[in-house]
Amino acid sequence: MSVRQLWEGTDAKPWIRNLNGRTKLVFLFLYAVLMITIDNPRTLYILFLFTLLLHGLAGTSLSKWRVLILLILLGLWGSMLSQALFFARTPRTPLLVLIAPGTPFLGTLTGGLSVYREGILYGAVQGLRTVSMLSLGMLVCWTSDPRQLLNGLLAWHLSPQIAFMLVTAIRFLPVLASETEEILIALRLRDQKAKGPFTGIRHLPYVAKPLLARCLRRSQTLALSVVSRGSFSEKAARRRQQWDGRERWLCLLFLLATLAVVFSKISFLLSEQGLYAGPLRGFYDFSSLYL
Repeated sequence: MSVRQLWEGTDAKPWIRNLNGRTKLVFLFLYAVLMITIDNPRTLYILFLFTLLLHGLAGTSLSKWRVLILLILLGLWGSMLSQALFFARTPRTPLLVLIAPGTPFLGTLTGGLSVYREGILYGAVQGLRTVSMLSLGMLVCWTSDPRQLLNGLLAWHLSPQIAFMLVTAIRFLPVLASETEEILIALRLRDQKAKGPFTGIRHLPYVAKPLLARCLRRSQTLALSVVSRGSFSEKAARRRQQWDGRERWLCLLFLLATLAVVFSKISFLLSEQGLYAGPLRGFYDFSSLYL
């Protein structure tokens, strides 16, 4: 599989590839709301596993699974490590002291550096939010034709220029990956001393300039193509993709479930501030256990 194919969604299963762009965008937005609302680690973990299940049902290839796992590990462990070292809340329990407060110069400068247990837990929760959205976002990118997302944004009366810019950013991801691969191959061929598995790392500092030049040329070609086809005309803005009724009902059910979760969490937070209402006891219990 080429680098460009690695970032495209041509190998996804038809059931998810044929979904309306509005359906995917609605699910992505509502999932983000859930990630912001929920604090319970078990619930966040279940939602994260649900995104991985969607990848499995969508037929994500092995190569894409490797990329996804790498991004998940970087996001999750990066969040846990940063919070473990720089957790500022109290109480906090040091598990390992890296720099003692009494260490000359470094101890005085930093006030000591330790790995905190509460920081690891807090970083894991924040990391679950990040990797869940990363996983679902990659699923949308890998299973969507850019025209689906463009038609969905236009159907919501978003400015054609803004919609086109958003979709172009997604469309250029596989193009940039392909261009970078070609530049690295050219640099390795020109380097007579290129040997070993880490040769490409040595050439990375020289990729930026030719990559920028290629992007500028592609941007000029794209701009001429857009203007000549009249992509920003009123006729193009009125184009609509039929939104299947079953997808609408599914989005509506997910919206109602999300609103119920948000209402339950807000009610629980207000009850902690003294605004308690007896009829909302079920919402309080649900929030305490799962949110």
